[in-house]
Amino acid sequence: MKKIIALLSLTLMSIFILTSCGTNNLGEESPYGEDVNNLDGVSIELNKDTYKPEGDIFELTVINDSEEDISYGVPYTLEYYKEDKWYEVEPDNEIGFVLILYTLSPGDEASDEINLDSYEPLETGRYRVLRQIGDETLTTEFEVAEE
Repeated sequence: MKKIIALLSLTLMSIFILTSCGTNNLGEESPYGEDVNNLDGVSIELNKDTYKPEGDIFELTVINDSEEDISYGVPYTLEYYKEDKWYEVEPDNEIGFVLILYTLSPGDEASDEINLDSYEPLETGRYRVLRQIGDETLTTEFEVAEE
């Protein structure tokens, strides 16, 4: 009987581990939907269009081609596109952000590295990073593909 229980436990743990590898922890449907990128002259972009499921460096650039100073912080949100909708991706562990307010003058751009280690390995598919700039939400999309 003990052997059967041990074998059953081992089987269940194996199934749990296999099903949790490479899958996103999807949270709520995005509250933003497609109502994003409405700040004239301001955009965000990543250093690449396609990334590996884990181990890549994500560099996010804020570009201010408007005629006014803009302000933004460090926090970002990761979302995954599934069945024609965007969903928030929950990190595997809690992420803390330093509360710094950056100001970017007209015509300037600034880059910073964002750490997605808490989400890895990422499932293959379509993603976007969201960042608040002033009162608006800006996004940039990317793909995750196997090497």
